[in-house]
Amino acid sequence: MKEERILIVEDDINISENIEEILQLLGYVNIDIANSANQAIKVVKKYRPDMVFMDIKLKGDKDGIELGEIIQQMVDAPIVYVTSYSDPAIIERAKRTHPAGFIVKPFNSNDIHAMVEIVLYNQRTRPALSESASSKIAESPYLVVDAVYIKADNSFERVDYSDIYYVEANGNMVTIFSKNRNFTIRKSMKDMEEKLPSNLFLRVQKSYIVQLAQIESFNTKEINLKTGDVVQVGRQYYNSFLAKLNTITES
Repeated sequence: MKEERILIVEDDINISENIEEILQLLGYVNIDIANSANQAIKVVKKYRPDMVFMDIKLKGDKDGIELGEIIQQMVDAPIVYVTSYSDPAIIERAKRTHPAGFIVKPFNSNDIHAMVEIVLYNQRTRPALSESASSKIAESPYLVVDAVYIKADNSFERVDYSDIYYVEANGNMVTIFSKNRNFTIRKSMKDMEEKLPSNLFLRVQKSYIVQLAQIESFNTKEINLKTGDVVQVGRQYYNSFLAKLNTITES
């Protein structure tokens, strides 16, 4: 009996059950199946799988590649894409997530067997990062790591990350709403995403970035901040937003 936990993300029940049966024959007993992005995120939060089989053409507001990027933020688990498409553009997108491999439909038991054994063997035997090496990876390139300096008038003003509530885009300008004052500058939202640390801030809509610590409550459509402000959540951003938060639900 093999203890590693494997998640299968596939909206075709026949394919997901086929993969599950093959894995069971190989001795894997901890197998979870998710047929949507929301369900997959719940499973990852609860069980933290050791490996993920991911259908690229997943139905819903996110495809398998976008969901794979979210899962990689949540857990250190290799992802194997399952696809019947060989479109170069799709393959290029998938490559950017550094997958552990691809399986092309239709597949057979030997394909699954070879892939799962190699991927999990590599996962078990890869050298662990030393404490010093891991701290260097997490180290910020900036000397000041708890604030950003924003140019206002003729000088740069320090603004602590904790004092930034949210950022709103308006055309080619953005407004940074903070505790002491608001700053309107000529910047793109992409630039702001790169400047603000991803462990503290998250883009939740095409025009909004919020500080996660400022969130008072939320639903699938909007976020209520501690300041009383309400920010809309974009449908395509909701799963990524949900993955960043520790949540408790009935299911």
